[in-house]
Amino acid sequence: MHKNFSIAVGKDRTLWHERFMTALQARRDAGTPVEYALVDLEKSDWMEALRPFDAVIWKPSYMGAKSASQFLAKVFFIETVLKKLVVPNYASIWHFENKIAQSYLFKAEGVRTPATTVSFDYHDAETLLKKEAYPLVFKAPYGAGSSTVRLVTSRTQAQDIITRIFAHQLWMESKRYFSSPPRAALSNILKPWLWWKLSQMLLKDEYFQAVYWQEFVPKNDADLRITVIGDRNAFAFWRRNRPHDFRASGSGMLDYQRPVPEQAVKYCMEINRKLNFDSMAYDILFTGDQFVVAEMSYAYLDNAIYNAAGYYELQGDDTLSFKKGHFWPQQLWVEQALDRANLLQKEKER
Repeated sequence: MHKNFSIAVGKDRTLWHERFMTALQARRDAGTPVEYALVDLEKSDWMEALRPFDAVIWKPSYMGAKSASQFLAKVFFIETVLKKLVVPNYASIWHFENKIAQSYLFKAEGVRTPATTVSFDYHDAETLLKKEAYPLVFKAPYGAGSSTVRLVTSRTQAQDIITRIFAHQLWMESKRYFSSPPRAALSNILKPWLWWKLSQMLLKDEYFQAVYWQEFVPKNDADLRITVIGDRNAFAFWRRNRPHDFRASGSGMLDYQRPVPEQAVKYCMEINRKLNFDSMAYDILFTGDQFVVAEMSYAYLDNAIYNAAGYYELQGDDTLSFKKGHFWPQQLWVEQALDRANLLQKEKER
């Protein structure tokens, strides 16, 4: 960098900002011309507070579809309207808390995944379920820690799920058929979907929903969590399944000793490079020697990363070296932000 580059560090409730600031101060002490200050992006004057800065680095603690949507909108606004560099960038987060959006990206880019089905229509979903082999893994489009993940072992179970999800669609179709809401209600009084529709109304739940399921990948007693920061650095460790359960996410049973296949690490690095992700955590499952990406998320726990024995670094000859030690992800996020700032500066000078 040829001039002081100013970074706003977004304040967050899980205190990632403290380690961002520690990493930035270390770079200042080493001679990098960077300035930084803490900014509360949740206050009403956040836009004015950002005005003096060239870039933003921010990891808020938002989880859930509603709060995440506001985070996504704000990052999009900062990038496209305020024209500031943001880490993580919008490319990294627009699909956060939205497994359906992730499935579109995986399919379009040819990412190896379990066979995945998404539908916004009851009749389409019903037809597709008749062709499936069971068990299947049903997931809500949002949610972390496997809290919205369910193993479905029969078509009867699957049918019950889609009936509940598409209760509003079935109600609308029945109203049109009978040309009268009272007649539609009386004619369907014994059908479960009518009661699910009433439940939606009472709870003021969203009426328009979608169904999402994946093939079940058997014989996995753990999944491999690979967290790539930039496109050349990655942490990797295993997450063992919960007792008597097929799910690893949220178990808290981390295994840092089990060997990690390097081809999976390099594959995830390539996804980051191809899709311009600043940071992404991938959940990997195996079928023999082959592997698939079940999900991804820009959000993860920093202490799980710190407790790893080190991280993989991609070298110029396409080999991986392993850098031993304990490192906070915030250190590498800061390095990614400064690398991107350098690239932008060089582009402006051309």
